[in-house]
Amino acid sequence: MADALAWDNGSAFADVVVSSFGLKTFDREQQRRLAHAVARMLKPGGTCSFVEISVPRFFPLRAAYMFYLKRLIPLVGRVMLGNPDCYRMLGVYTQAFENATHFASCLSEAGLEVVSVSYFFGCATGARGVKPAAI
Repeated sequence: MADALAWDNGSAFADVVVSSFGLKTFDREQQRRLAHAVARMLKPGGTCSFVEISVPRFFPLRAAYMFYLKRLIPLVGRVMLGNPDCYRMLGVYTQAFENATHFASCLSEAGLEVVSVSYFFGCATGARGVKPAAI
């Protein structure tokens, strides 16, 4: 395992970079650094895909979903595992993260061709990118 933000083991070695449900713990500056690291890691023509739990825009869904993340998930963690602390942070991180729009713009800034995606009515969002082939 390696720290992607401190990666210094070469560049253009990966065909694919994939991550699910890890972006929400990064602040905006760390997201920018990660996007540049991903762009460095990818070979020309290489792709990346990121998906993250997000805050839906539609208010009734957002209210219900955030209640689920902030109240029900920690309760399930307490009942099933005896420790709600890790699960309590899920709602906190998700609310601070909002969605993958900022990260998508960071990937674009890093030189990737990026498409933003939304899943499950905005309960998850993501970004897919391609490093342009060398000309």
